Amino acid sequence: TPLVQQIMRWDMAVLRESPWYQEIEQIGIQQGARRQLIRVLEQRFGEIPHEVEVRFEGESVEKLESLMDSAIAVNSLDEFVSILFI
Repeated sequence: TPLVQQIMRWDMAVLRESPWYQEIEQIGIQQGARRQLIRVLEQRFGEIPHEVEVRFEGESVEKLESLMDSAIAVNSLDEFVSILFI
C-alpha cells in the first residue's frame, strides 16, 4: 500500500544515514575493489598465489585502486609482486 511504501522509504533514508549502514557499504566497496583487482591479475597472468590474495585483505579502497593501476601497467606477476611487497 502507499502508506507502507512511504514508511519503507523513510526507514531506508534513516538507515542510510546510520554509521552501521555506512560501514557495511564501505566494506562492500572494499570487497568489490579487492575482487576486481584479483580478476584483473588472473586475466593478465593466470592463477595468482594465495599469499598475494591474502595481502589485499584489509587494504583501503584507495590502496586497492593504486594496486589496480599497477596491475594494469606491469608486464608480469613477479613485477606486480615486487611492487606489492614494498
